[in-house]
Amino acid sequence: MDGFREEEGRVLITSNRLCNFLEVTDKTLTNWKRQGCPQHSRGWWDLQQVIKWRGVIQSGSDDPVAKKSVNLQQKKLVAEVAYKEAQAELTRIKTDIADGKYIEKEIVEDELSRFFMVFKKSAMSLSRKLANVVGGYVEPIEARRVEQELNDTINDALEQMSVDGVYSAKKKKK
Repeated sequence: MDGFREEEGRVLITSNRLCNFLEVTDKTLTNWKRQGCPQHSRGWWDLQQVIKWRGVIQSGSDDPVAKKSVNLQQKKLVAEVAYKEAQAELTRIKTDIADGKYIEKEIVEDELSRFFMVFKKSAMSLSRKLANVVGGYVEPIEARRVEQELNDTINDALEQMSVDGVYSAKKKKK
């Protein structure tokens, strides 16, 4: 048959016939060769090895060259997909920034700083307000003790929150 030959049980095919068979150009075949597609000899290709390399059929053998080539292509494809996704994410973030969906760090810091200053002042004044409310029902010394205990608890809570971000109440001993 023209363009085919059999050698040691292998079907060999010419470059021209292989291009026709796989419906690719000779340039594509040249690119495949550069990427590691196994070629039998100049102008001749082992049809089974080429098809295995392209991943059309699963290899029953443990040909390390073909497997390595396919693995490298798969890794390259995965890396290219990850790269394209990262580029798309970067473009999305840039678009969001341009649309004003993000706030500048300095503005956020200033606003949070103001908020927490007001919060601290409000929390610190709670002990005096609550002591005044309780003062009508208890002795003045007891009201001052309650105010001091509330003040200590509030200070402890604010300090814990500023360091750890969480407040854990101390358990009282009986």
